[in-house]
Amino acid sequence: MIARRGPRIFGLLLVLGSGLSGCSNWSEYAGVENVWRSASIPEWQPGETKADDVIDALGPPSQLINLQSQSVYYYMREHVSGKGYYLLFYNQSRKTTRYDRAVFFFDENGVLERYAYSKEALPSEP
Repeated sequence: MIARRGPRIFGLLLVLGSGLSGCSNWSEYAGVENVWRSASIPEWQPGETKADDVIDALGPPSQLINLQSQSVYYYMREHVSGKGYYLLFYNQSRKTTRYDRAVFFFDENGVLERYAYSKEALPSEP
């Protein structure tokens, strides 16, 4: 009689265990739109471009950093994606975060001194 219950109990545990397991995928974007990658953005000219020109073209920055004699406009776009497996006795998840950045340095008069974009470019539309 006990030998007959073994497969039933195993089957019941298998069904219950599969009901408590799952997997997931996620992808999300955060930060400002990375319009600095679009073709319609003007060519920035150090010594000529003003801070207002950058704000007019890109919008407000993610961060505004004030140094003693400089202002830094920091624009950031972030993409996070991941996968996860959630089983009864084992869990695993992986997350990848990528950044697309633009940084502009202005002097005390609001004139562009230098700027840089990150090497990694995210798509502007998800």
